[in-house]
Amino acid sequence: MSVTLQEREIGSAQEVVRVLGPARHHPISLIDLWKFRELTGLMVKRDLVGKYKGSMLGMIWPVLNPVGHLLLYTFVFSIILKVKFGADGSTTSFALFLMTGLTAWLAFAESLNRASTAILEMPNLVKRVVFPLEILPLVIVVSSAITAFISLLIVIVGASIYTGALHPTVLFMPLILISQLLFTSGICWFAASIGVFLQDLRHFMSLGLSVWMYLTPIVYPASAFPASLKFLGWVNPMAGLVEDYRRIIIEGLPPDWSCFAYYTIVGVIVFVSGYYFFAKTKLSFADVM
Repeated sequence: MSVTLQEREIGSAQEVVRVLGPARHHPISLIDLWKFRELTGLMVKRDLVGKYKGSMLGMIWPVLNPVGHLLLYTFVFSIILKVKFGADGSTTSFALFLMTGLTAWLAFAESLNRASTAILEMPNLVKRVVFPLEILPLVIVVSSAITAFISLLIVIVGASIYTGALHPTVLFMPLILISQLLFTSGICWFAASIGVFLQDLRHFMSLGLSVWMYLTPIVYPASAFPASLKFLGWVNPMAGLVEDYRRIIIEGLPPDWSCFAYYTIVGVIVFVSGYYFFAKTKLSFADVM
């Protein structure tokens, strides 16, 4: 097998060959994706390090960023604007509600934005290397999820200080995070593939994500939806995800199980369909690029 990946990008050539195994010129099955977990892990690590490469504080930024934003939101919305959010009608809780919603959303939005150009930015892997292109969007999703997880841990600490107790319901967080990973991965496979054939997608993505964000209860509670628009809370999987993060972290409540079942089922469907759509269309990537 001929693999010409640079050592500084992924690892030694021998390591890549060992991870990839036999050359594949046809789409790999969803089950086969597990075989590339080692390579995926290497690329996720490279992606995380690359985000902060050259900065003075390096990998401290994933912790410093959410702490700084939480303090900023608390000052602006609680002290200056005195915005109220949550069942207790407190101004202080708004920063926590906003930070929780934004953290989940930004991980999703960052993944989708980057996935739309993920294949275009790696032409050598498409044209010259036998490489499982399916993992490129997945690397972006996992990298963003790790950063979001760190931010959510900071929010949990802030909520614990605010409420004076650590809610045991935070143990449900991995369930919600897995559902978000499934949904985000599926959407990103669609975006990565369509982005090859429609390079204007990245520009549409900016507007589309802005609209989607304001249709998601991030800067306002789900209860603010007018009765005629309540269906948006169910149709939009991200709305249920954001609300469930808030329930388990801030309110000390378990997830809304009916809502959880809905967005998890949607996530599985989107994950599987997105994967096979990408696997089928990737055969034409080299011709288009």
